[in-house]
Amino acid sequence: MNNQKTQTVNQFDIICLSHLKWEHTLFQRPQQIMRRFARDHRVIYVAHCSTKEFLSAFFKGRIRDYIGQEGENLHYLTIPFLPFSRRIGFLRKLTDRLTSFAAKRHARRHKFRDIYLWLYYPSYVHHLKMFNYKKLIYDCMDLFRGFKSSVGNVQDIENELLKKADIVFTGGRSLQKSKEGINPRTYCFPSGVEYDHFFKATLSETSIPDDIKNIKPPILGYFGAVDERIDFKLLDEVCAARPDWSVVLLGPLVQMEKTPVERPNFHYLGKKNYGDLPNYLKAFDVCLMPFVISDLTLHISPTKTPEYLAGGKPVVSTPIPDVIADYSDVVAIASTSEEFIQKTEECLSDKIGDLHIRIRQKAETKSWDYIAGEMKKMIMNLE
Repeated sequence: MNNQKTQTVNQFDIICLSHLKWEHTLFQRPQQIMRRFARDHRVIYVAHCSTKEFLSAFFKGRIRDYIGQEGENLHYLTIPFLPFSRRIGFLRKLTDRLTSFAAKRHARRHKFRDIYLWLYYPSYVHHLKMFNYKKLIYDCMDLFRGFKSSVGNVQDIENELLKKADIVFTGGRSLQKSKEGINPRTYCFPSGVEYDHFFKATLSETSIPDDIKNIKPPILGYFGAVDERIDFKLLDEVCAARPDWSVVLLGPLVQMEKTPVERPNFHYLGKKNYGDLPNYLKAFDVCLMPFVISDLTLHISPTKTPEYLAGGKPVVSTPIPDVIADYSDVVAIASTSEEFIQKTEECLSDKIGDLHIRIRQKAETKSWDYIAGEMKKMIMNLE
């Protein structure tokens, strides 16, 4: 009987609805987890983009970036939002129907069965009635109600999803505490890392890209989403106080047209391919996590923390609770620009003892393979 149950559970297929499209410039938790589940399960990964972005890709011959396949088991679809669908109810519902139709059509084509629905954003709860699924999984990686771009009452929508989910995962302890009161089957899995990938930053054969090679050192670097969570005032003050340092940001701009810092030693180099990040990381002398302290950032567990550490780099961060809880022994914490400068100076002057050894040891225990494996064990034990 137990063998029969295990065999059935092992055969489930996944439809994943995510707020991050399948791309290689912001390759984060949803993509990392689904890539690993696709080793043993068939996966359809569905996300959205603007109509303008989709049409631009189509006319530039880049549609394969939005609809395609990775390996034998993973298919990804990026569905354009209908114009004004974020503000007009019936257009949003029509977008929802088009999204579910595309996902179900793909599932039928590949003969999916025993579908497990895996959600990464609260508003996808509206899609539930459109799917015939066996289990519902919610993996929460952000406090979504904290984003300025959030539409409607995100908290009420998320509470509905939490009540319906068979199991909930969170990307940090603070998020877990905020969800487990509604769903007791809530488990914390902080962000992981592809250790071997980012370890390339330590290798002599890893080249440094041309657009950062000629920037004056020391380089204080950041890669990731460039959005409202970044403390640009802090970065501006650091640049002003230390004109001999270079501050470099990499990553896609989110909900902004340009970065607000205008200093000769501040450099925004745009979004970069995930595969090239170790090359840029090699050029960093100190890695930054310059997050503004808000309700939103108090609930994050940044993916870049173990990625920086895997590259053997010292890190300075503002006081994010999950970073303090998990990494305070290897990450310098600073609350003000003065402290930020002091901690950076200590990293640059090598007043950190055996930090490089401890950095590697910490990063080695944070693999995405381990996290996905533990998630799968819990899912297989669901009744």
